[in-house]
Amino acid sequence: MEVLFNEGSGRSLNDALSSFFASVHDLATNARGMSERADLVSKAEHLASTFNQTGKQLFTIQRNIDATIETEVVEINSLTTQIGKLNESIHANEPASQYKANDLRDNRDRLVKELSKKIDIQLIEESDNQISLTLKDGTALVLKDQVFDLSTSINGNNESFYDVYIDSGSTTKDITSTITGGELRGYLDMRDTEVESILDKMNILSASFIQEFNGIHRAGFGIDKSSGLDFFSALDVTVDHDVDNTGTAVVSMTNASPTTVSVDEFEITFTGSNAFTLNNLTTNASSGTFTFTTGSTFNIKDGFAVTISGSAVSGDKVTFSVSEDAASGMSVSSTITANTKKIAAGTTTNGDGANALLMASLQNELVFNSVTLSSGSGSYTFDEYYNAVVSTIGIESFSA
Repeated sequence: MEVLFNEGSGRSLNDALSSFFASVHDLATNARGMSERADLVSKAEHLASTFNQTGKQLFTIQRNIDATIETEVVEINSLTTQIGKLNESIHANEPASQYKANDLRDNRDRLVKELSKKIDIQLIEESDNQISLTLKDGTALVLKDQVFDLSTSINGNNESFYDVYIDSGSTTKDITSTITGGELRGYLDMRDTEVESILDKMNILSASFIQEFNGIHRAGFGIDKSSGLDFFSALDVTVDHDVDNTGTAVVSMTNASPTTVSVDEFEITFTGSNAFTLNNLTTNASSGTFTFTTGSTFNIKDGFAVTISGSAVSGDKVTFSVSEDAASGMSVSSTITANTKKIAAGTTTNGDGANALLMASLQNELVFNSVTLSSGSGSYTFDEYYNAVVSTIGIESFSA
């Protein structure tokens, strides 16, 4: 990830942000200048492209780690199979006498040591010279000559990444969360926590930037006297239905308030056929209880319009956000690219550059409060927030 966020390359997101704001300043100086308008669109498209690449490359990193997890499981199974066979051989070759099958024992010790690097295990010395291996919670991997294979299964609630299961004979058990150490745990944490955290923050940065910039742009005027237009394409709502839902309810969402919609992640939990609770997953706060009529559209908190069809069952869950995939999906509005006269540089129809100055001032506005946008009243600028994200990458890579 250090390569992806290489700040000395001249091609980083920080560089793209700086170039973009410099172009906005140029437009403020010459609000009617067509070359300045064309340059701003060019810089905006480069900024959007840089966000796109960053978001997509972070997801690719997760996919690559996911493939490594699958390989790790195969290698773990190979090691446990060999250990089980060596257990059997040692038991058969060591009678009640003092004879020790040292070569077999040495080979088994070597394999156990190799296995312990891949997954955190506990070793139990059995009375018949065999060993058993378990996870920290007691889940058996090897019981003497009996081996329990691991497998991977797609988790539809986690970007279709793999979870890790163990075949206990009659059933399979999800052990993803009970693996406490080793390379496998490291890869799981890197995929689901470290890289995911960086991607989430980049999506929030992109969504917040779009929202704040568009909010100022919509209030201004183009030199063709147009107003109320977004500069960047408005944020779409991504809706994810839990794969374990038992009802047939389908939730669709629209961004009903593009300049004020929250960039946080929310979760609907149905409490009946026509009621649900709404929780803010970003802040861990309740956002209220709602009732609905199937098929009708209504507004809920924080700028979202929702339509629910089908039959809801208590306990079913749906998550939604405008920030999910915001980085990889960022683009300049086609209305702006088609006609740069519509760039709202002025606060009046006289073609002044006052609105461009307001947009340029966003570079130094304190708009972030932790990871949640708090328009105009946060603790960090866009640059500071981005730099804070980048500063964690080396630390996380080192600790991993």
